[in-house]
Amino acid sequence: MKPLQIKLLRELMRLKGQMLAVAAVVACGISVFVSMSSVKYSLEASRERYYNRFRFADVFVQVKRAPEFYRETVSRIPGVASVSTRIYADVTLDVPGLDEPATGRLVSIPEYRTPVLNDIFLKKGRYIEPGKPEEVIASKPFLEANHLVPGDRIAAVINGRKKELLIVGMGLSPEYIYEVQPGSFFPDKRRFGVFWMSRRALESALNMSGAFNDLSLTLAHGASEKDVIMQLDNLFKRYGSLGAYGRSEHLSDRFIVDEIKQVGIQITFLPVVFLAVAVFLLNIVLRRIVATQRDQIAVLKAMGYSNEDVGLHYLGFAMIPTAVGALAGTLLGAWLGRGLMDIYSEFYNFAELVYYFRFEDVALSVLLSFAAALFGALGAVRKAVLLPPAEAMRPDSPVIYKPGFFDRDVLRNKIPVPVRIIVRNLERRPWKAALSVLMISLSVAILIAGRYTYDSLDRMVQVEFNEKHREDVTVIFNDPMPPSVVFNVASLDGVLEHEYYREEPVRMSFGHRVRRQTIKGIQSAEGLQRLVDKSNRRHSLPPDGIVLTSTLADILGVRPGDRLQIDFLQGKQLHRELLVSGTIDEILGLSAYMNLDALNRLAGDGGALNAAYLRIDESKSGKLYSSFKKMPGVAGIMMLKAMKESFDELIAQSMTTSTLILTSFACILAFAVVYNGARISLSERARELSSLRVLGMTRAEISFILLGEQALLTIFAIPVGFLIGIVLSALLARALSSELYRLPLVFSSFNFLFAFVVIVLVSIVSALLVRRRLTNLDLVEVLKTRE
Repeated sequence: MKPLQIKLLRELMRLKGQMLAVAAVVACGISVFVSMSSVKYSLEASRERYYNRFRFADVFVQVKRAPEFYRETVSRIPGVASVSTRIYADVTLDVPGLDEPATGRLVSIPEYRTPVLNDIFLKKGRYIEPGKPEEVIASKPFLEANHLVPGDRIAAVINGRKKELLIVGMGLSPEYIYEVQPGSFFPDKRRFGVFWMSRRALESALNMSGAFNDLSLTLAHGASEKDVIMQLDNLFKRYGSLGAYGRSEHLSDRFIVDEIKQVGIQITFLPVVFLAVAVFLLNIVLRRIVATQRDQIAVLKAMGYSNEDVGLHYLGFAMIPTAVGALAGTLLGAWLGRGLMDIYSEFYNFAELVYYFRFEDVALSVLLSFAAALFGALGAVRKAVLLPPAEAMRPDSPVIYKPGFFDRDVLRNKIPVPVRIIVRNLERRPWKAALSVLMISLSVAILIAGRYTYDSLDRMVQVEFNEKHREDVTVIFNDPMPPSVVFNVASLDGVLEHEYYREEPVRMSFGHRVRRQTIKGIQSAEGLQRLVDKSNRRHSLPPDGIVLTSTLADILGVRPGDRLQIDFLQGKQLHRELLVSGTIDEILGLSAYMNLDALNRLAGDGGALNAAYLRIDESKSGKLYSSFKKMPGVAGIMMLKAMKESFDELIAQSMTTSTLILTSFACILAFAVVYNGARISLSERARELSSLRVLGMTRAEISFILLGEQALLTIFAIPVGFLIGIVLSALLARALSSELYRLPLVFSSFNFLFAFVVIVLVSIVSALLVRRRLTNLDLVEVLKTRE
């Protein structure tokens, strides 16, 4: 090896603690970039592969009942490539081993397996056989949650008649990557499932022979989705169409697209923080190395080494730890990416969720890390290159000192000498102190922002499951029921309180802005369902007019006092003008609320009800559930407590994993900054501290001087980190919000306490490591060293 290479390796071994800290920070940044980039690409690729392989449709439309010959009519619309019609129905299920009633969505499939849109991936079992109407294929999440397998039987109430279904297969469909019951945002795998059964069997059970109520199609290349949707709306208006919509409005696709968007945001957020800290660390470490090796630089140049040789030599101090960090970060990123994909497989139902590790992501991350290392090292390397040999043989010019704040006559005798030394050193290098505070505060901010999601979800659960929804059970009717259904539900033994709501699909327009939306008419905003915003504030419901969620109001461009144009999509299909009475900033979805009586008047009919909220007597719940399982006219049952338990179970694993990862990375970041700062301070002030020891100060006193400075920087950094964390969380909340949900900006006291404790513990660990070096300081050897 060349002499300069031997010197470089020897110096790196001497500074191994600091260099490993730099490598760890680089590894964290690269691992996040590699893992999140590969996860984003894997989700996108798996989604596209799944959609293409099983022919996920581009446009969808649901109707009450339309003749089958319209399939041919739709296929002739310009831009339509292929068309598929189906029958679907929501039914009540009696699941073995489950006391509560469950809900099933029955979807028709051909008796003989042929390629169709929204096809099934058969995970286990077989396809249905012709002439066996009881056979069904059930969705994988439902079967696994209820410990059912092909060969088991399940009872369903279809069109008022109880029928026993035989499960012959376990399947998945691109329509249900995110499988959730209609009307809900949270999956409940035990109590909602999708069942595919023979088209002929469903036609017979629902009296739908020669008709369909669901149509989907794919578009030809270059076709206008907007034009096709307009023609579908005109074509099926008379058949109770709720309005055609594209793939971008499909609930399952929207969830997975939003998830991919969130991953993309994380790709830019964390790596930037870690690479910025790496730049800072490399800059201060290399500047100190160059400052302490001025005489060595002079000797090297005097011996004939060129400026390029010297520059590359000191650049190696930045590039080697960066290369080590890049290698470790790449391996860690691959491992994290695979682990994250396993977690996503619990949330989303892909036929095959493949993890793609791309070398393009690795190459880009390594390139960025080396660019950051070069940027951080550039100043110190330039100084070493430009330093003339004769100048390098002389020590740095002494710093011109002046009295500090605590050196004034009034304070000098009142403040202990060690404290005055600490403050004086910080005053003399304010920019270095400020940068150290900033870097430590970033680790605090990562902890705050990382746990912010947990606080946000906790508020979401509190608002949605405790404040907004106070019912135990929601009973959804097959068809709109007359107001007299109130007496039937109220007569059920075990019902303590009951309320009802109506949902009317409409087309809202304001100026050139149009939106297909459902108006929900509720009896009161103070009953079993309340109007509660994301700040947990209650809102009243005016007797007239409509209340929109803030996001929906922004989409339509309306404010309270404006008048909306309303076109009803069912019934008499009336056109109305409606006053916007107010807005409410809810957490989930897009909603429009009206007083139930006002909505009935607006619809111009005698009133109708779509569902009932019930509060029940727990001691009589078993008997009541049995009644629900046999009740005709019920499309589905939603259990609030069960949905909350399912949501908590799903979130617990992902939140624990993400919190652990972010906490570990924040600890590495804080340790690297504090430890490097203390080590550099020790190397800079070793002669000063040794002199103080010789003059009579104890080890404890000089330890206080050195580590007290780092402690003071950490104390200043914690509140700054809190503020940066709050700002960062606000930016994340804004970036991650969508039409489906808005993250409330809320922080628990535990969040700040957790960040405080973690940073203090990390600082203590790094201080103990530095103090060990301080106590082993060779006073004679240090005092011999020429400044």
